[in-house]
Amino acid sequence: MNLAKTVFLSSLSTGMKFLSSLVINKVIAIYIGPAGIALIGQFQNFLGIVTTIGNGAINSGVTKYVAEYNGVDDTKKNEVINTAMLMTFIFSLVIGAITFAASSYYSQMILHTREYHFIFKLLGITLILISFNSILLSIINGLKEIKLFIMINILSSIFSLIITSVLTIIFGLSGALLALVIVQSMILLITLPLVIRKMKDSFQLHIKIDQFHIRKLMAFSLMAIVAVIASSLTQIMIRNFLIKTLSIEQAGYVQSVWMISMMYLLVLTTAFSTYYLPRLSELVHSYDLRKEILSGYKITIPFVIVTAFCIYLLRDQIISILFTPEFSEMRSLFAFQLMGDFLKMASWTLAYLMIAKAMTKLYILTEIIFSLSFYGFTILFVQQNGLEGVTHAYALNYFLYLITILIIFRDVIFNKEKKDDSM
Repeated sequence: MNLAKTVFLSSLSTGMKFLSSLVINKVIAIYIGPAGIALIGQFQNFLGIVTTIGNGAINSGVTKYVAEYNGVDDTKKNEVINTAMLMTFIFSLVIGAITFAASSYYSQMILHTREYHFIFKLLGITLILISFNSILLSIINGLKEIKLFIMINILSSIFSLIITSVLTIIFGLSGALLALVIVQSMILLITLPLVIRKMKDSFQLHIKIDQFHIRKLMAFSLMAIVAVIASSLTQIMIRNFLIKTLSIEQAGYVQSVWMISMMYLLVLTTAFSTYYLPRLSELVHSYDLRKEILSGYKITIPFVIVTAFCIYLLRDQIISILFTPEFSEMRSLFAFQLMGDFLKMASWTLAYLMIAKAMTKLYILTEIIFSLSFYGFTILFVQQNGLEGVTHAYALNYFLYLITILIIFRDVIFNKEKKDDSM
């Protein structure tokens, strides 16, 4: 299956997720408002950190090695899967216990009140379910069962729509936060039967950790942990800075425009994770890698340009459909946010190669540097330009990131092609 077909299938999944998000966003905007959306963004980032660490942050590694061994060495493939499941069990129990015990502290730190400590307790209890669902999806991805992967995502979107809307309408902000935990944990009820049916004849579960694959998976674990902590903490710190400097409502406007970017870019990010990571993991010669990356650019660049341009032209209608008139102030944030989205996808097409080829040190270094620079630029530009400074910082940061990635891979990949040709 090529990237174009993967993008098409991803579009079906993203279309369903987009439609469900339309309803969810509207419900949240009506019943909670900008301030509530800012707090939901805070909790989503915290949730991302906890769930990533909760399964050992080995998703990308599982996808890579399952893809490499699938159909080539089933014994090693099963060793990877068994090791991943046992690691997930251990990590989720430990992190879940910590989250449960420190629930009041986390509630105060993330949501500025201890009122929601019960949400964090529930997260601690259900983390093992969330973690196993995540690892099962990584296995499906590595097996290149893209249709199954997309089907699960579609069913998850429908489930999320129903639960989130109902709980938000009944309980307000508490219901929306509760839904984030419940939906992620209960999706396992959808994933597990499908995976069992798919793998029942080709996989045997053993309570055994293979040290060789632990080391390999932990390289990806370190990359994923750094990435999620760097990006999530940066967003949390930016919102906290905006709340203190401007207002919680204005922090909500920024979160809202980030949500729009996330929704339309999901077509590409899903395709990257379902197609690019397994595909780049398979390729060895730099010529093939270069060809795959260039073919990716032929799809990603036109898609982002056309979609971003349409979103900018229709920004008033989008605000009206997704939110309420109370959010009209966010219209000034679209221009530089969409410009940053273009630069982000242009750089990510290359940056995924660092994950696929386990370039751990380089990946970690760039993640830390550009997360810190985003926060620094935000403080600088907000002080000079007000709320729009956040999007100015976003666009500048990804421009510098793209330049850096191009310089790195000019040496790592493109020039290496000459070596391959001479061998």
